[in-house]
Amino acid sequence: MMYFAAVVIIVITTLAFVLFANGEEETDNAAFLKSYGWEVQAQSIEKAEVIIPDPFDRVYENYNEMQIEAGLDLRPYMGMRGVRYTYIVDNYPRNVGEEVRANVLCVDGKAVGGDIMTVSIHGFMHSLNFSDALRK
Repeated sequence: MMYFAAVVIIVITTLAFVLFANGEEETDNAAFLKSYGWEVQAQSIEKAEVIIPDPFDRVYENYNEMQIEAGLDLRPYMGMRGVRYTYIVDNYPRNVGEEVRANVLCVDGKAVGGDIMTVSIHGFMHSLNFSDALRK
């Protein structure tokens, strides 16, 4: 449930959609996700400006714990503006009955965090680690 709250926080902190994705950054994001074992569609389906809060509330502390599981940490980026890219995952290892998405958080054009999720009320969110998909 806390992971869903993190999604809500990310959506709430979305300030505005950023115009057209930079092709190089999209390629970098796909490579970033591939380093965790994920294959995604080449073009993001959503691109939104976000602010990583400073200080973190309880929800963001939990979200950051998920980042730490994947070898990432959002604390150095607290208070900074970034962009959240959302991609369709093509290789989720099991059928969950809905589209699976990968989010990548970028600050200054560099991927600094992300998650794997679905959008339904009964969906899920987990770290970028491919092994998390096998445990659920």
